Amino acid sequence: MNKSRIQSLFQLIGKTTSLTWILLGFLISYLLFFVYPIFLSSKFMQFPVYVPANGYIGEDLGQMLTYSESWFITKQTPYIGKNLYPPLASVLFTPLLGIEFSVAYKIVTLVNVLFYVLMTLILPLRISKERQVTSLLMLFFITGLFSYGFQFELERGQFNVIAAGTCFIAIWIYHYHNRYRCLAYFLFTISVQLKVFPAIFIVMFITNWHDWKNNFKRFLVLSIVNFALFFVLGTSVFVDFIKAIKAQSVNPSIWAGNHSIRSFVTSVSNIASQHGWPWVNDYSGLVQLAFLAIIAVCIFLIMIQAYRQKQNGVNSHLLLACTIGALLIPPVSHDYKLSILAAPVAILFSDMSSFSEGAIRSRRHFIIMMLVFTLSTAYATTLFSYTNKPSVLAYNFPALITMLLATTCLSTMSRPDLIRKVSETKETA
Repeated sequence: MNKSRIQSLFQLIGKTTSLTWILLGFLISYLLFFVYPIFLSSKFMQFPVYVPANGYIGEDLGQMLTYSESWFITKQTPYIGKNLYPPLASVLFTPLLGIEFSVAYKIVTLVNVLFYVLMTLILPLRISKERQVTSLLMLFFITGLFSYGFQFELERGQFNVIAAGTCFIAIWIYHYHNRYRCLAYFLFTISVQLKVFPAIFIVMFITNWHDWKNNFKRFLVLSIVNFALFFVLGTSVFVDFIKAIKAQSVNPSIWAGNHSIRSFVTSVSNIASQHGWPWVNDYSGLVQLAFLAIIAVCIFLIMIQAYRQKQNGVNSHLLLACTIGALLIPPVSHDYKLSILAAPVAILFSDMSSFSEGAIRSRRHFIIMMLVFTLSTAYATTLFSYTNKPSVLAYNFPALITMLLATTCLSTMSRPDLIRKVSETKETA
């Protein structure tokens, strides 16, 4: 009887599409983190300040301009205050010193919106096989546009979207416009010099997974060029840059809006100490290393899968895994950085053929649909502020690590060779 019920469940799941499970994940997150905390948690409608506005609007942009001013006008080191950006970033923002701050903020905001559209709407269309705007693509585009992370990004005048967008465009050019690969390398370098985190996407610059000699040469040259540019303002400024990074690593900002490994593990350790378990702090370093190892292993497994299947073009699983790594690895990774997450998720789900194997094996389809549901639900939870969540789920780290694991499992279960044959059959028909 139990076996027949299980078979019936597999058959029922086999009749559903991935869109059903993606929408279900969004619906559950919407009910838990919007409807309930706003309308059902009290006798009165709640109006939480869900974006942690701090002082005047565009505060981070204002700080960035003070770094540029310190170098360009006063001829001093740009590493004053909390400057953690590469030295070249201070140079790239100097043109904004010649205009009023309000105008500079409007320019950066509009450029952020433009890059968000390019990353989350245009690039998935260019990479996807269907090349048409689907309802699923619009779901990720619109929800990301109104998400807490992107609003936080705009409020602070941050430029994570600009840095990530520049990197994603470079990856697209590299894979689909071979004649302009020099431009792709240039854009990738600019993205790394704006923010260090795009460096993790260097593994996306592979077309032939079996040509490790040329792949290694490419990685080596890009690494040397980017490292050399850290000295663009001189050795003393580079030393100041390294000191700033070290200071951040020793004493990072620990709060619910910092979704990094360091922030989450430290917060959990502090809570454990308050409840009479001080020994947990002794193992926090090992736990952080374990999570770093998990990220490395997941990215490595996806790369191994790409190597075995000789995948071409942009590997959407690897792109999302690297994005999650860029969010989790730095000691300080505030929630406005979540604004870069919508694009790789949209790219991954824009081509649903890799998840439509229900006609082949029902159990396999069941597992894939559950992974799609898990990935969708975890992603949807990141769209809402920590103010709408219980303390256990306030940090976005659990959702991000869940997304990484689900993405890795989906990668190992994908069948691009089979999908290619099916698509070729459809084209012939």
